[in-house]
Amino acid sequence: MEHLFQKLALILVLAMASTVSFAGVDGLSGHGAVSSDYVFRGISQNDGEALSGSLDWDHKSGVYAGVWASEIDYADGSSLEHDIYMGWAGKVGGFNLDVAYIDYNYNGDMNLDGSEIMVSGELKGLRLSYYTGRDNYEDYMEVGYSLMGVGLSYGMWDNIGDNFKVSKGFKLPRGLEGDIAYVNFSAENGSSLKDEHQIVLSVSKSF
Repeated sequence: MEHLFQKLALILVLAMASTVSFAGVDGLSGHGAVSSDYVFRGISQNDGEALSGSLDWDHKSGVYAGVWASEIDYADGSSLEHDIYMGWAGKVGGFNLDVAYIDYNYNGDMNLDGSEIMVSGELKGLRLSYYTGRDNYEDYMEVGYSLMGVGLSYGMWDNIGDNFKVSKGFKLPRGLEGDIAYVNFSAENGSSLKDEHQIVLSVSKSF
């Protein structure tokens, strides 16, 4: 718990410093978060508190790019994941469409590195996303729905497993935002992974 408060304090300091640094820079924004665990598609990546952050650039045309990083704790010694992404988001025939390329990188085993191409559509709170795996990554599909601040999602990862998530966001003092989620992962037979289920609490700050 002490480490959690230390990371929360770091987010506040970074947010205040970055707010000054980003002033007047069109389309540039950042995000910092500390979570009780970093869970990716239902699977724990850190087995404990994780600090993460992102830096994003958005253009009025809908084109965007950014980088995101988080602490991880893998058996091979990897301790950091950083992802680079670029894409386009906008309205097409009443749908909210998002198309992006995502590149995943790790500071340990280079065989973990890979990439995906994402296509996501959303209409009236219902979202369907498909990720085409590249560099030996498996395809992934997710259906999500959001209503009155509650988010529901169900994802299917080829040859790995399925996950279910229900989450609720809430406001905190000093411009902080909180999120609490229940995540359940069911491993596919033969994947060598184990079923997981946990509650994840996150506190974040955008700037």
